[in-house]
Amino acid sequence: MYVTPEDIPIKLLVQRAVEAVAGGVTAIQVRRKTGEGKDLFDLAILLAESLPAGFPLLVNGRLDVALESGAWGLHLPEDHVRLSRLRGQSPSLHLGVSCHSLGAARRAQDEGAEYLIFGPVFDTPSKREFGPPQGIRRLAEVVEAVDLPVIAIGGIGEGNIGAIRKAGASGVAVMGALAYAEDARSAAFSLRRQWVREHL
Repeated sequence: MYVTPEDIPIKLLVQRAVEAVAGGVTAIQVRRKTGEGKDLFDLAILLAESLPAGFPLLVNGRLDVALESGAWGLHLPEDHVRLSRLRGQSPSLHLGVSCHSLGAARRAQDEGAEYLIFGPVFDTPSKREFGPPQGIRRLAEVVEAVDLPVIAIGGIGEGNIGAIRKAGASGVAVMGALAYAEDARSAAFSLRRQWVREHL
């Protein structure tokens, strides 16, 4: 999964997202935590138009934008409205939740989340507001405790993606490793190759 950052112009970000998909990225989460809601909407629409038909595009935190852009899913923060309420308004959307503790992961599963993003596993500037890194051991505990796909996030690159795979995660979410790469396609391919190599 590729998570969109905040400080890259929309057209360049879409270009890199398309390149990353060509390199093996299997889902994109659209987020814009700063700026106006229109920025998120414009980005979601442009991505939806630029990606292959049916590609899993998730919108971060905004049900209205997810519905208007025809997104595959809606991704929510740990502190979110009840999923049952959202599911009643949008039964076709896939719902995922960010979790920063074992308890939060269990609660999200009980509420009916379809996948979890857990972290930060390693240190990264974009996730320091959520506390210190959780580490591989805590990631493995969460994977063991829930019956949902767990996507690891936070400071992930080629040097540690193998440890993430060995901990049992279903995938990884990356931002800087692809968004700021000069060649996003090659960077995505390298990460995917390392991920697959750990499975052999």
